[in-house]
Amino acid sequence: MGGCLASSPSQPTPGQEEEAEAFLASRSPRFYMEEPSANEKHDGLVHIRCCYDNRYWAVQQHVHDGSWFVGATDEAEEDLSRPTSTLFRTTLVQPSGCIRLLHVHLNKFVCLPTGPDTIIKLEAVNLSFHEGGEQDNIACTYTVHDLSQNFVLPRYVAFKGDNGKYLRPRHVERHDYLQFSGPKKEDKAVLNTIHPNDDGTFRVRSNYVGKFWRRSPNWIWADSNGDATDSNSDTLFRAIRLSSAGGFFLALQNLGNCFLCKRLTTEGKRNCLNAGTPTITADARLELEEAIVSREIYNVVFDLSKPRIYGRSAVTMDATSASNSTTSNSTAKLALECKEREKRTWHSSVTLKLDGVTTLIRAGVPVIIAHGSVEISSEFNGLYSWGSPEEKTVQVSYEVSVPPKTRVTVASTATKASCDVPFSYTQRDTLVDGKEVTYNMDDGLYTGVNCYDFKHVTSEESM
Repeated sequence: MGGCLASSPSQPTPGQEEEAEAFLASRSPRFYMEEPSANEKHDGLVHIRCCYDNRYWAVQQHVHDGSWFVGATDEAEEDLSRPTSTLFRTTLVQPSGCIRLLHVHLNKFVCLPTGPDTIIKLEAVNLSFHEGGEQDNIACTYTVHDLSQNFVLPRYVAFKGDNGKYLRPRHVERHDYLQFSGPKKEDKAVLNTIHPNDDGTFRVRSNYVGKFWRRSPNWIWADSNGDATDSNSDTLFRAIRLSSAGGFFLALQNLGNCFLCKRLTTEGKRNCLNAGTPTITADARLELEEAIVSREIYNVVFDLSKPRIYGRSAVTMDATSASNSTTSNSTAKLALECKEREKRTWHSSVTLKLDGVTTLIRAGVPVIIAHGSVEISSEFNGLYSWGSPEEKTVQVSYEVSVPPKTRVTVASTATKASCDVPFSYTQRDTLVDGKEVTYNMDDGLYTGVNCYDFKHVTSEESM
C-alpha cells in the first residue's frame, strides 16, 4: 500500500490555481521533528509537530474498543512514564531506507490503516502492538522526505547579483542571456515566475520573453518553450538558502550539471548568469526579492475548531485604588494596565513572503477567552509587515462601588497564553509589470499572545 500521511484540516480549504504549489509543497503533509530538551535519557527521541496547526503528535484511545491512535496535543510532554508522552523513536529499516516510528511509552509502532486512500489523515493512523524484532511490515514503515533545505519560493521574483544589479534578459549573439544589468526592481524585464515541483526543485520562466530558463552549455538562457512539466534537467533548479542578514540570499543550483549559477564575464558576455562553479562564491550569492509593487490579504478564514493554546502563565497586575471623600456611595471606573504586552502575528507556514512589499491586510484577530477557547474579537485593517509581530499594551476597565469616606483597592490577576490558529486567505498582488493576480492560499498561521480570565479582589480602607 502507498499513501501520503497528512495532518487533517477540520474544514475544506479554498481551491488553488493550477500553477499553485503542488501537494508536497503544502503544509498538510509536512511535519517537524524536534529534539527534546537536553536529557541523556532522551537521546535519539523526537517530538513530531504538525505544520498545519503546530500541534504535537500524541497517542489517544478510542472509547469503543480501547485501541490507540495518533492524535494531537497543544504542548510537548517529555515524561516517558506517562502515556501522554509525545516522544517517539525513529529506527532505520534496511535496505529500503525507510523508517519506523515507535511511541516509547506504549512500545507500539505507528501503523497505517489498510485501504485505498492515497492521503491518510493523521487521526486515522493506528498504533500497532510491538511484536519485537524488525519484521518487514510495510504498513509500519515510512519514506521520509527531508524538507529542511527545501522552501517554497514566492511565485513572482527578481534576482539581484553581488554587483547590485537585477537579472534580466539580454539578447546577445542570437540568444537571450540573463544579465545582471537591471537598475531597479520596478523594471518589468526583471520579472520571473517560479514553477515549483513536489521535490523542492523548480523552473523559472522569464515573463519578459515568455520562456523558461535553460542551461546551454553552461550559460543560462531564457529560451525554453517547454512547459512547467518539462523533464529536461537543464531547466531545473534548486535553491540553497544562505544568510538572510539585510535581505534574503540564496544560491541557485542547476540540475543539468549540478553546478551553482554565478555572475560571469567572459567570451564577450558581461555579467551574465552561468552555471559554472561547484562552490558558493561571492558572485554566486543572489538576493531574492518579490517582484511585487503592492499586496492585499483578505478573505481570511480561521480554523477555530482545534486552536493550539500553550505557554500558560499567571500574570499579576498593579493594584489600583479609588477614594470617596463624600458622605454618599459612588462608583469608580478603574483602568488596570497589564504588565504583559499582547502580540499578534499573521504569517505563512510554507511559502515565503519577503520584506519590501507594501501589504494591506484585512483579517480578524483571534484571542483566547475564558475556559481556554478562542474567538475572533475584532478586525485588523491596515498596512502590515507580513510575519512581524504587532504589539500593544493591555488595559482592562473595572467598575467598583466605593462607600463613603473609603478607599477601595483592586488587585487583579490574569492568565497569559499563546495560541496558534491556521487560516486560509486570498492574496492579490500587483506585479512590477502592472498586472494584477489573485489566488487563494492555505498556508496561513496566526500566532497571538494575550491575557484572559481576569480576576479582581477588592479591599476597603476607611479614610
